[in-house]
Amino acid sequence: MAVTNRYTAPLGALMSRAGDEMAGTAILLFAYGASSAGDGAAVFGLLTVAAAVGGPLLGVWLDRARSSGPLALSLASFTVGLAAVGFALHQRHEGLAMVVAVLAGLFAPAVAGGWSASLTDLDAVRARRLAVFDASSHSIAGLAGPVLAGVAYAIAGSSAPLVLTLLLLGVGSACAPFARVLRPEDPGGASRPLADLRRGVAVIARRPRLRAATASSCVASFGFGLFAVLVPAIGQERFGSPAAGSILLAVLAAAALASNALLERRAALRRPGRVLTWATVLVGLGIAIAAGGHPVAAILAAVVIGAGDGPQLAGLIRIRHQEAPARLCAQVFTTGASLKITASGVGALAAAPLAHAGPTVALLVAAAAHLVAARVASNAGDHPDGDPDAAPPSPPPVAGVLTVPTPAANLCIDPD
Repeated sequence: MAVTNRYTAPLGALMSRAGDEMAGTAILLFAYGASSAGDGAAVFGLLTVAAAVGGPLLGVWLDRARSSGPLALSLASFTVGLAAVGFALHQRHEGLAMVVAVLAGLFAPAVAGGWSASLTDLDAVRARRLAVFDASSHSIAGLAGPVLAGVAYAIAGSSAPLVLTLLLLGVGSACAPFARVLRPEDPGGASRPLADLRRGVAVIARRPRLRAATASSCVASFGFGLFAVLVPAIGQERFGSPAAGSILLAVLAAAALASNALLERRAALRRPGRVLTWATVLVGLGIAIAAGGHPVAAILAAVVIGAGDGPQLAGLIRIRHQEAPARLCAQVFTTGASLKITASGVGALAAAPLAHAGPTVALLVAAAAHLVAARVASNAGDHPDGDPDAAPPSPPPVAGVLTVPTPAANLCIDPD
């Protein structure tokens, strides 16, 4: 079972995230094929809003669970909800599709936060590798998801992307029972869910490293949401086609994967606070380079942004694992995911008024947001030994007694 957990859970996270990255495009293409493109956009927006609201509540449920069953059920509910949205749009029941989209969106944070909370290990080296994989899975999904949706649409029509999305999410849901989660002796029996919700918010607000990392991620997500909306305009202005923006995003994702591979090889994630700070600076620098008017500058910007984007997420994930109390781990991750979704949405909304002054102004604002985020991230710092969740030294052996190193207290896993 241990060997199965070692590979099945990461595979499930990757499949779920690829499906999630495809979901928005798949719904828009499906609605477009059904001649209801406006309804598809509304459904997509409702999914995003519901995901932003549902994170903290979903986290409370996952933290109070004795097994990985709630994670599997959450992922399955999201999958079934998307299937129901597609069916409702196909039957021209637009109102029903929107209601179901809200319900399905409440479970969406399980894809990011729920999986991240379970991707860790008692062994500090493997825990760092899982944090790098966790961040890389987002980059892989971001690179492959839209491409798969486009290829499926070109080959088999408007329904194919949604079918493929549901298949990937279904595989992720099937892998979820193998995820490692904390099984507390008293899973919430001594407290009410509302009290747990307050504790989850409080721990983010009161733990300095966690507060700084979370605040930094929100400010950076605002800047990146602003940048992402401008990518088609950059493609049009620099290369003469908005479709070139997709190529820039692919270059960005590839650079993020390469930088995460380098991060793991050099074991730099022993100091995740430093990684988070300088990676955020690098993303801001890349966005500032994108403000240059030459096509080469746009390509260079994509490489620089990607080089920072991968380690930025890996550092954030590692800090959350280090700082989140085991009892509140899932809530910390799902609440963090909701906050990032909200901040990114605000950034996207800010793009419209800023774009009137030209994309250069908007890009410089996005770059400035990342520099502010880096300054905030610097407050997260690192523990003096650089590896707070390594097991402490074993006591001297005593004749006839087997001593076992004590695991770190804050790891969000079941030590069994």
